[in-house]
Amino acid sequence: MPTYEVRTGPVRIDAPIDTVWRVLTAVESYGEWNPFTPEARTDFAIGSPAHLLVRMGWSTFRITETVCAFEEPRLIAWEKTFGARWLLHAVRGQHLEPLGATRCSYHNTDGLTGLLAPLVWACFGGTMRRGFADVGEALKAHAEARHAGSEANG
Repeated sequence: MPTYEVRTGPVRIDAPIDTVWRVLTAVESYGEWNPFTPEARTDFAIGSPAHLLVRMGWSTFRITETVCAFEEPRLIAWEKTFGARWLLHAVRGQHLEPLGATRCSYHNTDGLTGLLAPLVWACFGGTMRRGFADVGEALKAHAEARHAGSEANG
């Protein structure tokens, strides 16, 4: 079965990957900076729930997904099966790549598979892509401000 992918381009962040990772994994602080997922609760253990409040366009909804990857400091992923795996399965990944000692890049992927994947991708792919891009820009601003503050404080 084909995968329909919603992907954002990389966002260059002028902060060390460890700083960005700390921001990304401090889910209790998502409300301070994350416009797409302003609330999240998880312990990041593989197989554990990720309780999310998600804003998609004009709608806000709660969803529980399952953590399926946690590779410090490069990847966080969670997945959700809607109905049955053959009907719709989604895996969202948040990826960090180092670009040097004080810079990294961030991008999102969401792979959709199942019979409903083409419909979901066609109807909601653009909204998802915009939401993910907003997260990248907000993460950049928040992590760069945190990094600048830590440099100023010594």
